Amino acid sequence: MMFFLMRQYLLILLFIFFPLSIFAVKVDYRLSAGAGMIMPDGKVDVIVDDKNAWVGPVYNADFSATFYPAWQAMQDWRGAGVGVGLSYWNFGHSMLGHALAPYVYMDIPFVQLPHFRLGIRPAIGVGFLTKTYVNTVPEDQKYLSLEHSNRSVGSVTNCYFPEMLYLDFPITNGWSVGLSGGWYHFSNGSLRQPNSGYNIFAAEMAVRYQPNTKESLKTVGTKEKVPNNSKRWSIVLAATATGRQVYYCDQQTFFVSSMHAAAYWHAHPIFRLGGGVDVFYDGAYVKRETKFQKTNLAAAKPGDCWRVGVSVQPEFIAGNFTAGLHIGAYLYDPVKELEPYQDAIQTPTGRLDKPIFYAYDLLKAGSAGYPDGWLYTELVLRYHLPWNIFIQGMMKSHLTKVEFISLGIGFYY
Repeated sequence: MMFFLMRQYLLILLFIFFPLSIFAVKVDYRLSAGAGMIMPDGKVDVIVDDKNAWVGPVYNADFSATFYPAWQAMQDWRGAGVGVGLSYWNFGHSMLGHALAPYVYMDIPFVQLPHFRLGIRPAIGVGFLTKTYVNTVPEDQKYLSLEHSNRSVGSVTNCYFPEMLYLDFPITNGWSVGLSGGWYHFSNGSLRQPNSGYNIFAAEMAVRYQPNTKESLKTVGTKEKVPNNSKRWSIVLAATATGRQVYYCDQQTFFVSSMHAAAYWHAHPIFRLGGGVDVFYDGAYVKRETKFQKTNLAAAKPGDCWRVGVSVQPEFIAGNFTAGLHIGAYLYDPVKELEPYQDAIQTPTGRLDKPIFYAYDLLKAGSAGYPDGWLYTELVLRYHLPWNIFIQGMMKSHLTKVEFISLGIGFYY
């Protein structure tokens, strides 16, 4: 099943990026290998019998191809590109297994000098894991206990987010060596529990090759340079939807959606800065019978399904793609009155009285037994279509804990 799904995904990637390879002015190839550690979260560290300790080392190898289309010159962003890659991970423990992850990315250089190149590669993909809760838990304990199992991953198919900072040094015509490091995340967005996922911090060494290097990247596409768009402001409206599970014993899936309105100032052809309002609906916060002990659902009300926040939204622009990390704070959040469960049940009403901003452990936010907190982030990737329409993928998190991953559509003006 894993290899069937991977084959289908690779075919989709080929369908998307084959036109890029045809119209790209240049292509380069990157091969890297590295090692890192998995951040402890109370689940993955327990698997290896070392609670609150970083898990590892873990090892990875990666191959990617970057395409440099002509739009980079249109945006005064020479050297920027989009690409496709494939990563292999060995998690260093029999209960954690291995992963194979195809992905797509944007290559965004910040500094390009004769002797080095500094940039970032925001990316999104699909990770196929060999070890999950289902195939490691004893059959008589399935959906009854997390003991003696991979309690971090509930499904073979997961989202993969490799977010990387790189530094390349040219050594000869067409060849360069480099160093990179970053945060790598595997999660299914709570579509299937258990789902704490893996948060990996890793470093790599790489070699990069670009054939036909007579024409420098600095001059790619300059023959057909188009004047920049003079538009300085834009308005964006978007909506997304998905489902998520809350507790692995329940195996219930709840409808989740979000709505967003934002205004952006286009500071540069490759960058815009926005601010907006986010509205979230989560069907998991309803009064129901459950063994889930993070939130006091016994005291929940219909309005507790809604949250409203405001966010700052920096985004990079590359052709028809935009990518950004939005940082927000809840202004309306009745869920905070229901968690942590141990504190809420001690009150006469079963609810806590919290201000908008309050102290909590950021690194444990969203984990079992801990509140989500008032800070949230949205990792957003959009592709703009004709008629002022775009499609988007979004990962909403409370710092290190992913709440859900959703798909949606939007309108911009």
